[in-house]
Amino acid sequence: MNKEDKQRAIGKVVAINSDRFTIELLSGIDNFNVNGFDDIHYFAQLNSYVIVPYQNYYIVAEVSGVREKDLNVPFSNPTEQILSKVKSGKFLEVLPIGTLRPKEGEPNVYDFDFGVSVYPALYTDTLYIKEAELDAIFNVKNQEQIVCTKPKAHKTECDCKTKRFKTLSIGKSTIFPDYEVKIDIDKFFSSHSAILGNTGSGKSCTIASMLQNLYRLNGYSATGSSFIIFDVNGEYRQAFAEIQKVNPDLEVKNFSIDPAEVNAEVKQFVLPHWFLTIDEWALLLQATEKTQLPILRNALGLASIFTLQIDVNELKNHILATCITQILRDESSSPSKKDRIVSILQKFNTNEISLAKEFTYNDDDGNEQSTVYIDRGINLDCNIRNCLTVHFGEIKGIRQLISYLEQTNEDGEPVFIVDKFKMPTYERNQKFSFEIIEDALDLAILYEEAHGNKQIRDYCSSLITRLKSIKDREDFNFLKQDNANFEQYKRRLLGLSKVKSANEVTKKQQIIILDLSSVEDEIVEVISCVISRIIYEAVKEIPPRNSYPVNLILEEAHRYISDSPVGAFLKANRIFELIAKEGRKFGMLLMISSQRPSELSKTVLSQCSNFIVHRIQNPEDLAHIRQITPHISDTILKRMPSIPTQHALIFGHAVNLPTTFKVNEAKPRPKSDNNNISENWFKPKNHIVYKYE
Repeated sequence: MNKEDKQRAIGKVVAINSDRFTIELLSGIDNFNVNGFDDIHYFAQLNSYVIVPYQNYYIVAEVSGVREKDLNVPFSNPTEQILSKVKSGKFLEVLPIGTLRPKEGEPNVYDFDFGVSVYPALYTDTLYIKEAELDAIFNVKNQEQIVCTKPKAHKTECDCKTKRFKTLSIGKSTIFPDYEVKIDIDKFFSSHSAILGNTGSGKSCTIASMLQNLYRLNGYSATGSSFIIFDVNGEYRQAFAEIQKVNPDLEVKNFSIDPAEVNAEVKQFVLPHWFLTIDEWALLLQATEKTQLPILRNALGLASIFTLQIDVNELKNHILATCITQILRDESSSPSKKDRIVSILQKFNTNEISLAKEFTYNDDDGNEQSTVYIDRGINLDCNIRNCLTVHFGEIKGIRQLISYLEQTNEDGEPVFIVDKFKMPTYERNQKFSFEIIEDALDLAILYEEAHGNKQIRDYCSSLITRLKSIKDREDFNFLKQDNANFEQYKRRLLGLSKVKSANEVTKKQQIIILDLSSVEDEIVEVISCVISRIIYEAVKEIPPRNSYPVNLILEEAHRYISDSPVGAFLKANRIFELIAKEGRKFGMLLMISSQRPSELSKTVLSQCSNFIVHRIQNPEDLAHIRQITPHISDTILKRMPSIPTQHALIFGHAVNLPTTFKVNEAKPRPKSDNNNISENWFKPKNHIVYKYE
């Protein structure tokens, strides 16, 4: 140990355990501070640091407790009750957290590594920490990187002045207020992260201030960034309303699901129903796996196939003939049979099977007939509509219609009904009208009934009810979009724009805000799953691989990323687990914000590499965080219930060590302030609450 280190010794190591050391302070240090070369150093504050020399580097330890040895010294003056502890021993309990290694050839410059694998010897000196060592811990050096804008011309020497930033300030240390807490931009935004805390603890302000500070870095702006925010509380539009004034290189795009919010600055959010996969349809309709999901899959396949313009007449005729003959033979009343068949043929028809289709048949004597008998003196042209005529409670052309639909050719093979038939499969991104889904579902059930499953309609009653409800509800209007361009939709979500003349796709927006505050959780769940899946698939397709990072900010994530999915219809939720496990490889990253981490998917939360934790008091949530982040010490965990508002604890790959900090203030703030109760309560009698038009 050099002479300078000897002069800043404050005590010696007197006890060593695997997770903590005990330091006995030198005699004569009464107020836990010493006069150093540069300043007065107070070293006994909880969560501050001391260092222990070991060979050619230092072990950094965090102060977790301060105590004195009980010498049973009585009060010096019993009448005055003065406590004298001049001769008592003073001790620090410290937790080893990392090591500092001096850089070769650079005096007073260190590299900090989190984690300790070696321990000091007993009676090793303990030193107070100085500024150069704090600089290394808080990573305040080398914050910028020169970017060569002319690599071909500057092969040997570069004189470019363009810079990009390697770290981002997110607040100031509570223990060392002169030091900013900075995150490594690459390590934080290239991996999944979680921002956790009770309601009102400052999660939204933390996210807003981080992005605001990121986009205030002028000169070489982060125009390649893409943040897509699921804003379930309508908070973030206000926070980023002025970002373009601060940095004109940036652009924010707002979408709202509420038509009343749409204006020149806010676009209407739509999600065409035909973008959904079968699992997403099952989530939307809450279809059970064993009975309802196969019927739903068939119904969507039918809706798609009857919308196609290609020649699939054989398939359509088989389905229609099978279903109509099943209706004609069931036990329902004749008017009911007619109404169901007419309804089907008005929506689904072919040239051979339609209401206006005329045909001939042979009577009992073998004579060909072109009319159908209705009543005495009443004969109508033989077409499907006339055959369905109900007279005195009876369908008059039922025999003729069944004969037509079940006719055979010269070889004795059925004309319409196919022996080995395969139901069409549902292909996503195949356009079809939302209006025909209900009839397609009825058609799929009829087809199943025609094959002997007489109870299938009862099993699917909840599916039918759910579909009718969605069809009638206005808050699902965003789904009922028959026309859209899927490729253009993907580019708009990613903030991209296609330049037709140059055959290029350029970056336009950096922040995309989806305001979902006006709808219920069931709708938020569907939208979040579908949009996340579309973005994930789109990012994977952008060449070259992992060149277009997208950060998905999931506000109130516990509302739609559940830890205990109930039923198979929540399979669509697995997109978040897929992104959590595989998204990093393609540049698809999650930033999860939640007040109930214990209700979040364990898989998703376990894949987060960085955590910003605000005040958390619920024992279940604290235990959950402890389980998924085993590297957190009990000391860190004990801080969480008492963290003040606008303060947080950060730990993970993006910072050198767990640090409590005061979050930078968001300007402007999101719409998440607490209610000013005293101002809103104490008012004149009969005061005006609001005005309406």
